[in-house]
Amino acid sequence: MHNVIMASAASTAALTVGLAVYAALIFAGIAVAIYDVRRHRRGRAIAATVMVGMLTLAGLVIAIFSSVA
Repeated sequence: MHNVIMASAASTAALTVGLAVYAALIFAGIAVAIYDVRRHRRGRAIAATVMVGMLTLAGLVIAIFSSVA
């Protein structure tokens, strides 16, 4: 038999805000990468692309971990 623990409203709100900030960081990274590619700033574009890739990979790892745990 499994014990179910319900999340409080505060933790649900914090999770929602955290996910929104996480998505905004990915969106901003994509926007910076596109802007810098158009302005021929290769170094900053690569840095923004790496940041987006790392955030996406971290999100995937967290999603897998949370589904297993």
